[in-house]
Amino acid sequence: MVQRIDGTQGKFVLDAATQVGSVILKVKDLERQIAFYENVVGLVVLERSTQHAKFGGKGSNNVIFELEKTAEKLQPAKSTGLFHTAFLLPSREAFATKFFEILRNKETIDSPIEQSSRFPHFERYIPIARLDSASDHGYSEAFYIYDIEGNGIEIYADRNRDDWDKYPSGSNPLNFKELAPLANFETDGKLPAETIIGHVHLRVANIEESADFYINKLGFEEQMIIDTAFFISAGGYHHHLAGNVWSGKGLQKAADNESGLKEVRFKLPTIESFETAKNYIKQQIQIQDLRDEFVVEDPSGNRIVFEIA
Repeated sequence: MVQRIDGTQGKFVLDAATQVGSVILKVKDLERQIAFYENVVGLVVLERSTQHAKFGGKGSNNVIFELEKTAEKLQPAKSTGLFHTAFLLPSREAFATKFFEILRNKETIDSPIEQSSRFPHFERYIPIARLDSASDHGYSEAFYIYDIEGNGIEIYADRNRDDWDKYPSGSNPLNFKELAPLANFETDGKLPAETIIGHVHLRVANIEESADFYINKLGFEEQMIIDTAFFISAGGYHHHLAGNVWSGKGLQKAADNESGLKEVRFKLPTIESFETAKNYIKQQIQIQDLRDEFVVEDPSGNRIVFEIA
């Protein structure tokens, strides 16, 4: 049953061109995670050190994803934080290509020694990619995997807005017969330069409290709120951010030294839209003002950063 948050009409809303800029994760094993995001997800390393890595699409200098080696242990399964990072591909052809590439590599082994002994004909070490699920959501087609430390990943492509059909059930099976002819089976597996973070899905402690925070305090627009999840956006997009309580209600955030989400960064398109948002939001909640960006923490302890594009 859809529930609506009262009092959202006439409220401040973020600029319609607001988008997710990047996601930063805390990881325990940086080298294995870099290998996973390079060889399975298909991102390209743009910068790398012993403690940090930045990624983008092939042929792009735009950083959309980062890993920091700051975790000493893995986050508890039942904690708030990241549900998944959603990488948006520029076309249905790019989606079909990546989807079938993942399916073809699904049986590879996450161990160089075991792989070389069992599969000596493999030319490169590819960590295992366990396909969790795949769905046609009406407005998009998507598939889901998990990284080595349990962080969720969605890779998807949007349909044209005129063709959006938000299924009441939330999902339908992918149409393999339509997708297969669109795929390039000679791909190197890399995501295109135009790849961005389309949205981020969080685990939260309380739906009503979280939805109220993002809509009434930060200025996102409500797209859908149900008993166990909410979906919000800027500019009428199906969702730039979502939250759920599917792992349980009232969960605590992971500790600073545990793996998982460090922060989600949103880009506002102009200085004017940035200043307008900051001036409104700081009247609603406490912010950390860092001049070129400002930071807020949602009721579940998730760190959200706003910056200028």
